[in-house]
Amino acid sequence: MAFQLQGIPCNPGTVPAAVKLSPSIWGFLQSATAIRWEGEDAKAESEDLQGQNIFNRTFGKKRAMKNYFSLFVFICVVAVHLFVPVSSLFAQQRDTAKANRLDSVMVTAFKKQGPADLKRFSPGTNIISYSEEAVKKMQSATLADFIKANNAAYIKEYGRGMNAFLSIRGTSSSHTTIDWNGQNMSLPTMGQADLSHIPLYFFDEMDIHIGGGSALYGDGSIGGTVKLKTGAKWRGGHSGNIALSAGSYGSLFTGATYRYSGKIFESRSSVLFNKSRNNYTFENNTKPGRPVERLNNAAISNWGVIQEFYVKAGLLGTFNTSVMYLDFDREIQPSVSLNDRPETHNSIYDNNLKISALLEGSTANLSWRVASSFANDLERYKEDTISANRVMASADLEYKISVFALRGGLSGEYIKPFVKSYIADREESRAGGYLMAKLDGAGLLSASVGARYIYSSSGTLPIMPIVNARLRIPAGGGHSIYIRGSWSGSAKIPSLNDRYWGGNHIYLKSEKSRSLETGINWGWYEGVWSASAFVTAYRSVVNDWIRWLPAGEVWRPRNIPEVLSRGVEAGGEANYSANQIVVSLKGSYAFTDIRTVTPLWAEDPAKGEQLAYQPKNSWRATASSEYSGFTLHISLNYTGKRSTLDIYDILPSYTLTDGGISYKGKLKNNEYVAGLVFKNIFNVSYQNVKFYAMPGFNWLINFQYRF
Repeated sequence: MAFQLQGIPCNPGTVPAAVKLSPSIWGFLQSATAIRWEGEDAKAESEDLQGQNIFNRTFGKKRAMKNYFSLFVFICVVAVHLFVPVSSLFAQQRDTAKANRLDSVMVTAFKKQGPADLKRFSPGTNIISYSEEAVKKMQSATLADFIKANNAAYIKEYGRGMNAFLSIRGTSSSHTTIDWNGQNMSLPTMGQADLSHIPLYFFDEMDIHIGGGSALYGDGSIGGTVKLKTGAKWRGGHSGNIALSAGSYGSLFTGATYRYSGKIFESRSSVLFNKSRNNYTFENNTKPGRPVERLNNAAISNWGVIQEFYVKAGLLGTFNTSVMYLDFDREIQPSVSLNDRPETHNSIYDNNLKISALLEGSTANLSWRVASSFANDLERYKEDTISANRVMASADLEYKISVFALRGGLSGEYIKPFVKSYIADREESRAGGYLMAKLDGAGLLSASVGARYIYSSSGTLPIMPIVNARLRIPAGGGHSIYIRGSWSGSAKIPSLNDRYWGGNHIYLKSEKSRSLETGINWGWYEGVWSASAFVTAYRSVVNDWIRWLPAGEVWRPRNIPEVLSRGVEAGGEANYSANQIVVSLKGSYAFTDIRTVTPLWAEDPAKGEQLAYQPKNSWRATASSEYSGFTLHISLNYTGKRSTLDIYDILPSYTLTDGGISYKGKLKNNEYVAGLVFKNIFNVSYQNVKFYAMPGFNWLINFQYRF
């Protein structure tokens, strides 16, 4: 039977090379990297395949009824929101402060001098921006939770609070760059970021740039880029917040931020602590009768701190230093077949240190940014440790005159890993540069062109070009219409694990892609009503996609000649706002068709099939209403069918229904927000990754005090 190991085809009983080297080393690899060997789970998956398929047929109608019922409830809530207050809606006068508030697209730029964001140089792509207000609403969440709630992109989870990896347009998690103010948050050893390890509380705003963008953001941005932002407020005086959350499964989150802002100096200090027992119940589909069990060995505990200083340095601009430290102590959630076998249970410990310094400023026509950073990332499993140091430096310069802008930059990077399973004395150096040009033509046409080149001591990368264009179609009646398009070339250097884990895989080529997309954006505004929508169609070819494949009794990474990703993305939002009433409807949809076109072997059964754990269809829908400080919301989250490790075994689709209520008030002239959130209201039993239990109905109480 053909199997896939997170997109890696293998055969039952095939033992990776790491097992031959050391059982403890392979245990670490299983838990700490994206490459997991299920062991007895794989055996259980093979043996239970027939029974699971019978269950899917038997209970498929029940799941479908739950999905339809969730949709019915959602439609009823929308109808209530739209029609119950209709007698008062048209009697209200326009409130301009409310009418212009669109949390997911509102821009509240930080008041600091410096080059504008690189997203300005990509007018042909769809960039989704989340404002400070939108981020504040989920301050106790992780980045994985936030993206799941607000975007149709797929996140692969191994349980609540466990490993969570983002897939944009069907690409691997290593094909998406997670960036914090110019510093890459991915682990240099694995080349990817675990989104469950990134607390939203530390960040102010966020952009999700969907599509290839290596020319803008460096190697690795094949699927997309997530830009996390922090910055000075320059509001004057003392400010901050206290956040508390408590909920199901012994969950507790506490966070505190203090900010002082003077005329030329600002300081921001934040600390957080989070824990959960995660002892929820689940149906064990590997045992006869599907008994309900309580999950063991899934507790998490983490804390973190961030300190930032900002100093206005006169004509030079603003100088900023930042230090972030994150500490995680997490039990490794077992598969359901190993839930009652404590001898197999283990834990993993992680800590991450990020230090950065930058200077940025501008004159009438010229702006500049000079930055440097240091990162140390460590993971420990039993007696085995993986760690790496990374030093980065960059300089950017932008010149703008009239409708023309030219921007360029240079960067350098040095990585030193400390991993026993690597060949001794491994290290890596990289250097590169980019040049971008942009033209804004009288508000009708925006176009940009540019390229980036990176040199690496470990191999070569092609030049990564990008071409963008956006055309405004004149329209009246409060309408705005834009047609856009983009063509880009992206690339990714193989990760250190790909090249050195259990051998010296110097034959690996860099992954390369060419992407083409086109789309349309529409907006409308009239009085107290506003609406917006977008549609994007794309096609991306990835050459030399890296996958680990069996080679006899050992495993080696190989380059798959060609993988094709194509699909459609769409989203929309409608708002009504007058006086104290705000009604909002939001939705997003993703159709993703990604498959191997040219495999290593012509007889590969995975040829032409959808890649493992990649749903073709996913969507999100949210309805919310606000009145006199109260906010009520309900949302639906649909994930379509996915193939599992066995490409012929299909996990059923599922729909989750969440809802909540909150109140924003004043306490001694300071703002507070109290809320109650319900998740998985209909207690749907589902698995995101096969044999890894996910929680049923659960709740969370939130309180934020802002001063």
